[in-house]
This record gives sequence, structure tokens and C-alpha cells, in this order.
Amino acid sequence: MTETQGELASLSKYIFRAPQWYTSVALSLVIAALAGIAAFDSQYVLEDAWQGVFFIGVPTVVASLGTTPVDRYFGGQLTYSRSSLLAFACEVVVVVVLVAAGVVATLTGRFGQNFVFDALIAALGLVFAIRFLVVLAVSRDSPLVAAVPASIQTATAGVLLFVYSGTMNYLTTGGRLVNAFLSRPTEAPPEIQYAFAPRDFVLLAGLTALYGVAAYGFVLAIDRPWKRSLDVSVLDFVSGFIGHIAEGTRELEDFFEQIGEEAVVPVTVLAFRNATTARRRRGSCCR
Repeated sequence: MTETQGELASLSKYIFRAPQWYTSVALSLVIAALAGIAAFDSQYVLEDAWQGVFFIGVPTVVASLGTTPVDRYFGGQLTYSRSSLLAFACEVVVVVVLVAAGVVATLTGRFGQNFVFDALIAALGLVFAIRFLVVLAVSRDSPLVAAVPASIQTATAGVLLFVYSGTMNYLTTGGRLVNAFLSRPTEAPPEIQYAFAPRDFVLLAGLTALYGVAAYGFVLAIDRPWKRSLDVSVLDFVSGFIGHIAEGTRELEDFFEQIGEEAVVPVTVLAFRNATTARRRRGSCCR
């Protein structure tokens, strides 16, 4: 086994078995509710939990249940267990980024609420990059096709923020019917009311595209040495890893078999024994 193969095999210690898709969805809603209680400050705790479920959990559920049919429509093979695990992991990324930004803003006193919102925009762009890499690895679609199912979670969160933050009030277009459906700031928590302007969504689109290009460039950069040294693609390992932890498939075992080499290894056995043991064994044979 070469040094590269040994380092790759050492990654097996990080392998674990993920829950079923419905368990991932339920767990994501619980985390979203807890995040809402920590982030929002309404009169009732249950209202805070509901707002967390709505603004954080709903994009996760939509991505969990919507990524698979969209991906399969384009000929992909992403299953519900994999898409739910991916959506849950991306939700955790968003929550961690928001908590870290809130802690920094509170401790330093130099950053206001806008810093947290900027961190949220960056987190949603990062979510797209993570999902883009996974969809690209599992379904092996072209980058443009993989970007469609990968954008579901980020796009859903962006739509909710656009509607409930009152962004339409910054625009002069649209009639009463459009404003009735696309502008509902009074139903949103005070923390996000009128917090996002149209330029923030332009920034979100730009960061999403930038992170996507960077993610694809990263794949191309690390894929070349893998193909040169192991004659496999790094996407094969990512796909096998996700299939193993999400559904217990043999894709990861097949990947390691693919990079392995058949060899005839001589085996020599060296044994030590004292004279008493040898006499006992000879006596046992004579009996």
C-alpha cells in the first residue's frame, strides 16, 4: 500500500451511520426550533420556536424532500436519505455561523445586527457550495445541471427572507396583489423586519455564484493528483462515503477495491516452544 493509499484508508475512522431521512428531518426541525428560541425575542417562547422552524427549518425540509425529485428529473441518483442528511448538515452550518456571528457581535460591541445578517448571507452562499459538491459527486451531472438541485435550500431561504423582511418596500414596482404576496414584514420577527435591501439579495446571488465556482475549481485542483496517483476521481470517494453513512451501501468498499492491487504475499510462521511443551505434545500424540 502506498503512502497516499494509507492516508486515504485512515479516513475510515470518520465513517458513521446516519439516521433515516425522516429522522434527519425531525432532528432538523428540533434544531431550528432551538435556534429560534435563542435568536428571537418575542412575547412567547413557542412563538420564538415557531419562527425558528419557519425561517430555518422550512428551507431544510424543502431541500430534504425536493432535492431528490429535481435531481432525478435530470437523471441523477440522489436518494431521500442522502438529500435529508445533506440538508440537515447545511442547516447546522447556518446555525453555527449565526451563533458565532452573534457571539462576536455581542463580545466586541463593534458590530451591530447588520454583521449577523451579513454572516447569514455568507452562510447561505456556503450552503450552496457544499450542496453543489455533494450533488456533483453523487449524481455526476454537469456543473450547470448540478447547480439546480443544489440551489434549493439557499433559494428557499432567500425567498422567505425577501418576502418577510419587507424588501418589496424598497422597490417601486409591483401592485397591491404583488405586495400582498411578496411583502409581509408585519408577520416576521422584529429582528428581520426591513433588514434586507435589494442589494443584499444581489450580494447573495454573487456570493453563491462565487462559492460555486470556487468549489468546482477546488474539485478540479484536487482531482488531478488523485487521478494521477490512484487512477480514481475524488468524487468517487465522496459519493461512496455519503452512500455508506446515509444508506449503508457498498460504494465505499467498491472504491477501496478499485484502488487496491492484487498481490501474492508469502506467509512464514515462526513459533517458539520449550522442551516441556514439546514432550507433552508428543505424549498426547502417542496416546
